[in-house]
Amino acid sequence: MSGDPALSVARENSGTDNRRLLEALTARLPQWFAQREPNRRFARQAEVLDGWVARVAGRPCGLLLLERHNAISAEIHWLGVDLDHHRRGVGRALVGAIEQQLGGERAKYLFVQTLHPDVDYEPYRRTRAFYEALGFEMVLPSDHAPTGASSDPLAYYLKLLT
Repeated sequence: MSGDPALSVARENSGTDNRRLLEALTARLPQWFAQREPNRRFARQAEVLDGWVARVAGRPCGLLLLERHNAISAEIHWLGVDLDHHRRGVGRALVGAIEQQLGGERAKYLFVQTLHPDVDYEPYRRTRAFYEALGFEMVLPSDHAPTGASSDPLAYYLKLLT
């Protein structure tokens, strides 16, 4: 996890609390989450998907929603960290916590979908660099990745869990 003793990550079982946190984070992260309709879909998903919350000194500052596809694979459906806590190990701690959980369940694959590298948008360059630093690799380009309602090209990244 992180070297910050005030940082903790735990599963949050309250879908209502996860939704509130997601809505607060999307409001603070317009560079990543400026589209109203996708944000509404993410908020609804926050009520039903596994949610992992990062807290610093007891205050929530990050959320990861995990979608399980089957016994061996899962996907980071949504991840957001408050701007005041970027580059402080919060995102890394969230991903580390779910990797540990999934490893204990003998899952083999962890996916994440993000904006394709062909889109030269600085906030998502940082997003891709973050996932790549954690060992994710792009495995499906935009013409093969599911795109949902987004018109932006997306890419799937994969990490093998050991």
